[in-house]
Amino acid sequence: MLLHGLGATADVWRPLLDTCDWPGRIVAPDLRGHGSAEWRDRYSFGAMATDVAAVLAHNEPFVVLGHSLGGVVGLALASGSFGPPPLGVATLGIKIRWTEEEVGRLPGLAARPPRRFATRAEAADWFLKLAGLYGFAAADDSVVDRGVIEENHPDGDWRAAQDPRSVLVGAPNLMSLLGAVEIPLAMALGVDDPLVEVDHHLDLDRELGPHVFEAVGHNAMFEKPEAVWDWFRSLPFS
Repeated sequence: MLLHGLGATADVWRPLLDTCDWPGRIVAPDLRGHGSAEWRDRYSFGAMATDVAAVLAHNEPFVVLGHSLGGVVGLALASGSFGPPPLGVATLGIKIRWTEEEVGRLPGLAARPPRRFATRAEAADWFLKLAGLYGFAAADDSVVDRGVIEENHPDGDWRAAQDPRSVLVGAPNLMSLLGAVEIPLAMALGVDDPLVEVDHHLDLDRELGPHVFEAVGHNAMFEKPEAVWDWFRSLPFS
């Protein structure tokens, strides 16, 4: 189960899918409010975990590789509150420290209408910024395809697919989520990730520190898919 981050879509996993040799089924859904998924009235980690659990077959064994928001959704699944938990969870680039200012800005961001653009290229650049991929992918890259939508509108015919209200998932209570995890868990980040540092993991009071990818930023699976896949396949549950 591959779970993308805030602002992105499942297509962010394409470079990794071109690299991987997974022997079983691979599921990579768009989380609610993103890509091809519907906009909803409620956004929470639990609601997204419910959506993800619904795409699994009955009692289907699975493991999770989740990026940022998707990593938190993976932790929610690990609680077992949404069905049988995964056999293991691996996370990439979860934002651990949130300031009061950052949390306080979220309702205002959610209340703004979607930004609209006259051209697909402009909307694509905005999507790439929302997904943290600006500078790593071009506006005509296939990763953009599900990230932008064309619709007739007087303010511009193109917009990002993400519902601005999806930011209302808010800051995760990681201590609570981790306290409910009774399955194998591995965490990782890029050394150049602007959202999280190795020292931030000290807040989590975990015996096992994170794996660190060198010369990689927030979207490690897009920047260095081979390195991420090698790490993931080295985990005991993978």
